[in-house]
Amino acid sequence: MRPYRSLSLVVALLFYSAVLFAQQTTHAPIDSLLKQGVTLNDAGKFAEAVAKYDEVLKTEPNNMTAMYEKGFSLSIAGKNDEAIPCFEKVIASRQIANAYVALANIYDNRNDFVQAEKYYQQGIAAFPNYGSLWFNLGLSYMRQKKYSQAEAAAIESIKLNPKHVASYQVYGYATYFQGKSAMALMGISNFLMFNPSPQQARVGATIVRQITNGVPNSGTDPLAKIQQETIAKAVGAATTGKANLKAVDSVSLQLTSAFKAIKEQSGQYSSPFFEKFFGDFFGAMANSNYMDVFAHVITVSLSPQENLAWLKSHIDDAKAFNVWLSAQKRQKE
Repeated sequence: MRPYRSLSLVVALLFYSAVLFAQQTTHAPIDSLLKQGVTLNDAGKFAEAVAKYDEVLKTEPNNMTAMYEKGFSLSIAGKNDEAIPCFEKVIASRQIANAYVALANIYDNRNDFVQAEKYYQQGIAAFPNYGSLWFNLGLSYMRQKKYSQAEAAAIESIKLNPKHVASYQVYGYATYFQGKSAMALMGISNFLMFNPSPQQARVGATIVRQITNGVPNSGTDPLAKIQQETIAKAVGAATTGKANLKAVDSVSLQLTSAFKAIKEQSGQYSSPFFEKFFGDFFGAMANSNYMDVFAHVITVSLSPQENLAWLKSHIDDAKAFNVWLSAQKRQKE
């Protein structure tokens, strides 16, 4: 999880930098220096970027945009000890939510999880609707193998930003490592719909195949056995007596049956969020005409040529599936 985590943080930080320029009004010379700093940072010239931010801070010592950007450049350059005071000053101002993420990330990467969680939680208290805090907290819990906490954090991230792809990845893997096969199956399937990178897609699609093939991850959660048995029965009923099926056709049949069975029992899983957000959605999909398209989409990474050729030859079905997806109104509770 760590490599993806670092990448997601960089993307989040870069995005937030752009947002800041749109939100803060500065004098023209200051604005120019800040833009120059960002350009230099993006070019990998971190020392030069820091120099630009220092010019701003000489004139405006309380310019938190410059302070944040300085900390960001120092952190990317590997000078985290120098970056920490910058982020601490920004946090004290309570102006920039991502400063909490950046500071917590430094401690997280040092395996100082106590400090990391402290800053994530402080950030959440100050900016409860900032999804990146919940997402990165979930990643931190994943690294610590605190899977139930990671699941809870991922749920909050999804509620705040249902289009955040990696939150589904965290949710799917967190539930998988607890043995919650039904939740993992739907969470990872949702992740795969967003067309993640080939490597991440292969891992996710492989887990989906393991779950449907009756090789779920063991877990200690009391709901794990119920979920595993539900899927096993559904999958068995879907493929019994059907020989010589192509792998993707088998996936389509298995998932259709599994989604329907999970939807019928989702109320037993002690998670209103799962019941509404995932159970209702995938239950509806299982009763639609798009399961074949869906199966080819989520298994592209396992058989690229075959699946892409099929999707190309069924382009109208794929377009109709996208229209159907756009029309779905998913409830969070």
